[in-house]
Amino acid sequence: MRLLKGIGNAAGELTGLVLGGTVRVVGELTGSNFVKEIGDGVERTSRFAGRTVGNLASGTWDTAAGLLTRDETQRQEGMQDIGAAVTATVKGTGHVLTDMAENAGNVAKGIADKDKDLLKHGVKGLVYTAAVGAIAVGVVDVLDGPDGPVE
Repeated sequence: MRLLKGIGNAAGELTGLVLGGTVRVVGELTGSNFVKEIGDGVERTSRFAGRTVGNLASGTWDTAAGLLTRDETQRQEGMQDIGAAVTATVKGTGHVLTDMAENAGNVAKGIADKDKDLLKHGVKGLVYTAAVGAIAVGVVDVLDGPDGPVE
């Protein structure tokens, strides 16, 4: 269902602009290019999360509707959307894990070789991944809705 994809994309875009933009403003105010980079990462990750949630919701809807109405084309389109969401998530997770391993290796090698630049580069990469990842988990929670009853 295109509507669900559109809603997911719009939510990801809006969330990315608001959160990423806010972090970038903090970077501007503090004069930190690193914080601005985190803002850019938050925006990209938010867009990705919105697109993925939209594909998953649309795919689930179309798969269920196709099964109920015995519409093979709609069911297949739904399965393709679900597959795209799963594939994107697996690739994204693999990329993050690869970056984390590389940065952790840089930290260890920097310590062992007493190479302050390599150590700094590795720590910076780990902090970047952790900051963007933490905010991205919050974005997925926002797009997914609250867990349990709202009091």
